[in-house]
Amino acid sequence: MTDREHITQLLQQGEGLTVEFKEARTDLPRSLFETICAFLNREGGTVLLGVRDDSTILGVDPDVVSKLVKNLVASANDPDKLSPIYRLFPETVEIEGKLVLYVPIGQSSQVHRTNRTIYDRSADGDFRVTDQEATRLLYERKANFSTENRVIPYLELADLRPDLLARARQMATVRQDGQHVWNSLNDAELLRSAGLWRRNFLPPASGQPLEGYTLGAALLFGKNETIINALPYYEFDALVRQLDLDRYDDRDYIQCNLLEAYDRLIAFVRKHLADPFFLEDSQRISLRDKIFREVIVNMLAHREYGSGYPARLIIYADHVLTENANRTYQSGPLDPNRFTPYPKNPAIANVFREIGFMDRLGSGVRQVSHYQPVYTPGQLPQFIEGDSFRAIIPIPVYRDFAAERGQAINQAEPQRATNDTVKSPNDPVKVSYATINATINATINATISTAIRARLAAELYQITQSDGVTNRQLQDDLKVSRYTILRDIDLLRAAELIAFEGSKKTGRYVLTENARQLLQANNKPT
Repeated sequence: MTDREHITQLLQQGEGLTVEFKEARTDLPRSLFETICAFLNREGGTVLLGVRDDSTILGVDPDVVSKLVKNLVASANDPDKLSPIYRLFPETVEIEGKLVLYVPIGQSSQVHRTNRTIYDRSADGDFRVTDQEATRLLYERKANFSTENRVIPYLELADLRPDLLARARQMATVRQDGQHVWNSLNDAELLRSAGLWRRNFLPPASGQPLEGYTLGAALLFGKNETIINALPYYEFDALVRQLDLDRYDDRDYIQCNLLEAYDRLIAFVRKHLADPFFLEDSQRISLRDKIFREVIVNMLAHREYGSGYPARLIIYADHVLTENANRTYQSGPLDPNRFTPYPKNPAIANVFREIGFMDRLGSGVRQVSHYQPVYTPGQLPQFIEGDSFRAIIPIPVYRDFAAERGQAINQAEPQRATNDTVKSPNDPVKVSYATINATINATINATISTAIRARLAAELYQITQSDGVTNRQLQDDLKVSRYTILRDIDLLRAAELIAFEGSKKTGRYVLTENARQLLQANNKPT
């Protein structure tokens, strides 16, 4: 669903718990941040600027629309206006020939204030939260929203890495052309501004500290020992399984902060994945980086850190699988055009947005889906939500990994050949093609297609007509890839119809004694 279609649907639906219309011909409405604050504190929502309460489109003056967008984004990043700050991504959409400012707002794990006042949302609009009990209940609801909010006892600023905080401050400042609010804050103020310091409004009897730095602060900026002490089962496991399918060809076991975990996962992908040449608007871009930056950020930002299930990135021969523990909002495959994104760790995601690791919520899935058909023509990514979130990303295959694996296996063949080498002479067996087919159908129990069975029969026929053949001879005769031949040989060997005889350089595949007996017993002369 496009933004235009979504806005049209909202206009038909009208205002409600998650929808607000505001006139904004030339200026931002005074009550705008009360609504933004209320949405953040409730279930998120959408504000449409340039629309009356009755859904009539007035439009925003085209001459000031850029100024309004700039002021809106700047105010959302001003802790005096909105605390904790929250990055907004307003978009200008033309509806009925008029400009509407579309402002999507996510649900936050933090309790937000505007002008030092808390607002919440109801079907009737925005309302101030001033009652102490209502404030406590709001904090309690937010405390249960995400594991990142958990206050870690005894976690101090000294347990965090000042170089990582400096890196985040610099990245955010550069991204905002030197104007980011973090540039004027010290480390403690930055952490509070990012929502990584919390006050717990639950009763002291709950055993929780009343205030302090959160698990999110430790994960983003903590020293290694800090993270392991706070979350002993924390890890990311990056594996390559292209030749050694049982274990791995390469591995990076990661137990560091999220910023450096991002760096290492990106480096791991760049090390092992091809990057085909691609031009976009006359500029070369990296399709690999475009896709896997989003995939990796999604795994880091939306993992359920309360689960001991490890997060994994596994590179196979033809696809990459990522898997991480998840707090489920919906189940099954996601449709990139229709799914509703939910922030699993909003404070972590917000820091990632500020430093440029990610864009607005949900954009990563759409970005991957946009570039995937170019990266691997004719193939689409899969995103599957459940108790674990899985992404399956097809990748270009420029190497014959199965052939390389077969070569590695063949290095051990001389040793294995002593166990299955044919003991009888290797003279050809003169049987009909019908006999070959009957023998294949009787011995190959795998669920395979008729076409594959026909190819197996052709391969076995080639072997019966000579004193043995090599992989290369079968590949040339049947005009198929080495990968296909190796897979077929595995099937024929499993059925005890062929065996390898000789050295790895001069050896070949021959009939087993079992195959000779079966062929002679089933012989049907032509």
